[in-house]
Amino acid sequence: MNMVTHLRFSTRLVPIFIFLLIIFIGSGSFLTPEDTVHAVSSPTTRTVIAEVLEVEGDFHIVRGERGEIRIEVTPNTQVSEEFIYGDRIKALLLPNDVALSITRAAPEELIGMIDNEPSDPAPPPTSEDNPQASEENLKITSPLYKAYQVPKIRVVIANILMVDDSFYIIRSEQGEIQIEITPETTLSEDFKFDDRIKARITPANKALTVTRAGKNEPTGIVEEVSSEFKAPIPAVPPTQTSAPIPAETESSQPLVSEAPATRLIIADVLMVEGDFYILRGERGEIQIEVTPETTVSESFDYGDRIKAEVLPNDKALTIERAGPNDPVGMATP
Repeated sequence: MNMVTHLRFSTRLVPIFIFLLIIFIGSGSFLTPEDTVHAVSSPTTRTVIAEVLEVEGDFHIVRGERGEIRIEVTPNTQVSEEFIYGDRIKALLLPNDVALSITRAAPEELIGMIDNEPSDPAPPPTSEDNPQASEENLKITSPLYKAYQVPKIRVVIANILMVDDSFYIIRSEQGEIQIEITPETTLSEDFKFDDRIKARITPANKALTVTRAGKNEPTGIVEEVSSEFKAPIPAVPPTQTSAPIPAETESSQPLVSEAPATRLIIADVLMVEGDFYILRGERGEIQIEVTPETTVSESFDYGDRIKAEVLPNDKALTIERAGPNDPVGMATP
């Protein structure tokens, strides 16, 4: 009798259990694998357009519209080229300020920050959509192919501000640069403060060679062009002339007689320190030297805006007060 009663009670519980199970499943408490996939979205990114203040190891410190940003460059970051102080860049950043890509900003792109909407990952390309390109095709279609094959070498001509053990702190037209002297560096001589040098440096600012700069070589930074990229110059057959050119004509205009190029600098005075004027220009601080041959119209102090004509070695020829409508800048007179 007890066994029959227990069996009837269990039979009544079965419909109740099935009813509760149907309600539980209908409420959506279980997630299918598809639901789990859709719940995960790609991280939000930001596009930052800003000017480079400093490159410090794996970090680019930039000045944006809301202040300074410290951007981290990882081995996965796609960097189009080497950037230095004053360059305007366009960086795609993750929320933790790790860069996905860094390229040079276009002239019409304004400094600012844009939040990008998260998007679904693109499907992997098929062999039909992206056929495997040969090395020869890459040389033609990819402008960055050569950049990744040959390291970029820059030639820097500047004055030495400080010699700190195995480092030269130099002053260029784009601000201060610290170059490293390694055991592999070829030095023509020992250099000291204010010596004007010509250095071939790697993208990591390690010096390959350091020599004394020539008198007519202007201060600046240029990218060295490898002989591999120089276009062949076609041979031009000599033309028949009626008479040979006299030797006097060839040497009548020697190139060495040209006057050294000068620059016209309009900037605000930050400090007057002995024979040196420390100025704030459009690209950073500039130090010009006043010599006994310099023509100075009057005494200047902090905050004065001056107009100075300087030689490539930053020695001033003339210094006068700039006009009220003269903008800060640098030009060739």
